[in-house]
Amino acid sequence: MKILTLIFVIFSASAVADDACRRLMPPSLVGATVKAFGDFHPPLATNNTAEDIKWLINRGGSGCFGAASADFDGDGRKDFILRLTAKDGDKGAVVVAFAKKQGWTFEKLADASGLNGLRLFVDVASPGTYELSRALGSPGPNDTTPLKCSNAAAMFGQIEAWDITYCYNEGKWQRVQTSD
Repeated sequence: MKILTLIFVIFSASAVADDACRRLMPPSLVGATVKAFGDFHPPLATNNTAEDIKWLINRGGSGCFGAASADFDGDGRKDFILRLTAKDGDKGAVVVAFAKKQGWTFEKLADASGLNGLRLFVDVASPGTYELSRALGSPGPNDTTPLKCSNAAAMFGQIEAWDITYCYNEGKWQRVQTSD
């Protein structure tokens, strides 16, 4: 029985190490995420369905819907947007990890509680101007429209349903829902 348990642990660790999301994230970021958000798992490709992962790979993507990187604050370093899922329960969070000389600092963008299993994604977008989805009519209380991003934008949403674009401008996050 001990041998079977050991084989399972080794196989599980190997599967996580080979995960598409873990290949995108530096080990220092995985460690910092675990330390800062102990009740949550760092992103794993398996947080999404096999069908969605295959769809992303067939379009040239990495297979990871839970982590993406770009320079969000304009300091020349690669930052990350991460979708975290709770170890227990239906809690979730979307955070940005800023790469700094002394390590990683985190800022929470959204509470994703109650949304696990709903085909969620994070992504990045080019600098530019983003508008509120016309289907929504008027902006919500947290929306800035038009939203001008001088650096890369961070995105969070549900596959084939809705997304919100976030920009880090003058030391604070602004957002607009760009599709419904």
